[in-house]
Amino acid sequence: MGRLDNYEEVKDRLKRVHAASNDIRFTTQVMNHNEDYSRVVIKAFMYEGEALIATGHAMDWQNKDRNANRTNWVEVAETSAIGRAIANSKFQDPNAPRASKDEMQVADERVEALDAPTQQAPPATPAQQKPAWVTQVELRVGANEGKLNHFFVNGGQIKQGQTFRDLSENNQKILVDGLDALCQSLNI
Repeated sequence: MGRLDNYEEVKDRLKRVHAASNDIRFTTQVMNHNEDYSRVVIKAFMYEGEALIATGHAMDWQNKDRNANRTNWVEVAETSAIGRAIANSKFQDPNAPRASKDEMQVADERVEALDAPTQQAPPATPAQQKPAWVTQVELRVGANEGKLNHFFVNGGQIKQGQTFRDLSENNQKILVDGLDALCQSLNI
């Protein structure tokens, strides 16, 4: 019997809940995220009828392990939050551990990653170093990079999920030449 055999999967918790009551529903909300949604915090709300009976939170981020988090970290966080809400409700199996099997598998993978030997990255070569114009823009906009990126997405110079670093060479030059004026217009 493996170490994780005593843990329930969220899908099994859901089956048990819906078998016990056909008046259960869940809603979820993104409570926090970074600019590109590569890290999210989801809160699940569990209702029986119209009564809120439990909540649960979960955080996940892109590429944290080798599984679904590589592409579907938002969905994984949502599922985990629902599992937490069930664990916080009257529907939690009193004989089952509070953490779900899904959560424990992620925890094990994180421990393995921490224990794995790491290789020191070689020093950056001049070709790998940041271009001077990028450093100039980063220093000027600081924590307001999201405003700048949003401006270029709305203007069609870059696509959603890209940053000012992805501008064409021509737009890079225009950005650097007009950086102060653009920052003033964006209140940066």
